[in-house]
Amino acid sequence: MHDIGLKSPPPPVPEPTSHQTFQLLRENLACMRSAILPRLGIAAALTKVQEALEADCLLFSAFTPSDHSVALHQSAPLPEGFQGELQKCGLMLEQHVIQFSSGVHHALLICEPIRSQAPFGLLCWKKTSWSADETDLLRTLLTVIATLQDAEGLHRNVLKGAHYDLSSNLLNWEGLKQEMERRIPRLDRDCLAATLMIAHVPGLSETTQTHGFQAGEEALTQCIALLRKAVRPTDAIARLSGNMFALWLDGGDRFAMAERAERMTAHGIPILINPPVHLPLHIGLMCREANDPENTADNLLERASQALQTGEEEQKKWRFSHEAP
Repeated sequence: MHDIGLKSPPPPVPEPTSHQTFQLLRENLACMRSAILPRLGIAAALTKVQEALEADCLLFSAFTPSDHSVALHQSAPLPEGFQGELQKCGLMLEQHVIQFSSGVHHALLICEPIRSQAPFGLLCWKKTSWSADETDLLRTLLTVIATLQDAEGLHRNVLKGAHYDLSSNLLNWEGLKQEMERRIPRLDRDCLAATLMIAHVPGLSETTQTHGFQAGEEALTQCIALLRKAVRPTDAIARLSGNMFALWLDGGDRFAMAERAERMTAHGIPILINPPVHLPLHIGLMCREANDPENTADNLLERASQALQTGEEEQKKWRFSHEAP
């Protein structure tokens, strides 16, 4: 028999069963929960869905489908002809699910309202039609994403006026700055110096990714406990970011602070989780002498941060600001 160049069509991609759909949804939720930030979890979940459904997607925030200038996640450029179809869809809030075709692509547009923000739109497209299970999966996933965004928006509003880091119950920079400004007049009256330490614990934030979010929370708790133990109960501690902390120590001259920094960095931060990890500790210090009006809280932060950066570049565990060139 002669080969005339005809090939059999590729086998159709099997549609996911209900069991497969629920399993995929569970995996998506696990991706979202294990991420450090909500936006990273959303991106990971959408990437997993794209791979499972052999589709591409665009997650955007806008009041109309044709105005998706705020793209939160996009796996591929929009196919030709999609923009015109989106302009016909009108306001997103009028319908929750819209389907259309353009060329070889079948598109699915889903929307969800968000509190005090523009609605979220999820546009997905592939070369085969959408099943009811796939549509329900994407609707459920977008509902979860919208709920997460609602909570994230409320959380950000709380943080705007807060002086505490809610995840660690430590002061944030604004809270520590206020505490420093409250203490400085008394230190000046008593002619006492004070020191601002900026502590960097590389790898602390990544513990969530490598060990899971429960181990990440436990690592943060143990790290804070070790930092508290290294200073006096009256000294103030703040969390500046995921793995950066600030410590304000009343009194003590430069030599006493140098000894303390040496002790703190000598053994790093041992974290007793499964498996255990041993994280390094780097410190930048800035000493404020009594009655020195030029060294404000913001200036002290800048100088101590510069000392930390310079020390890490020179592979030193700790460094004072005035040692930097």
